[in-house]
Amino acid sequence: MKSVHDLDDEEIEDCVDGTTNIDMIREIFTKHGVLGDDGYIDPEIFADWFAYGIEGFIDAEEDSEAWTEANDNNWKWGYDIADNINMLLMPQERVDNE
Repeated sequence: MKSVHDLDDEEIEDCVDGTTNIDMIREIFTKHGVLGDDGYIDPEIFADWFAYGIEGFIDAEEDSEAWTEANDNNWKWGYDIADNINMLLMPQERVDNE
């Protein structure tokens, strides 16, 4: 199985629907609880850190409905990124062409 630390920037970027800071994603990999003993990302913990990492980019007053909605969308985005990376880490079945 591939490790998140084996992934190059392009592979990580392919897991992101949009644009984000790859260095921030790599830093999130080092946060407590993000990587399980099995080597996969816990999508919920990753999403928490991801949303926290980009909350400064939310263009709304904190504690407003618009801010909460944007933060929820960022959390879902982070969850999807983690899910996509986990799919990339899964061993690929090899198909022999005979």
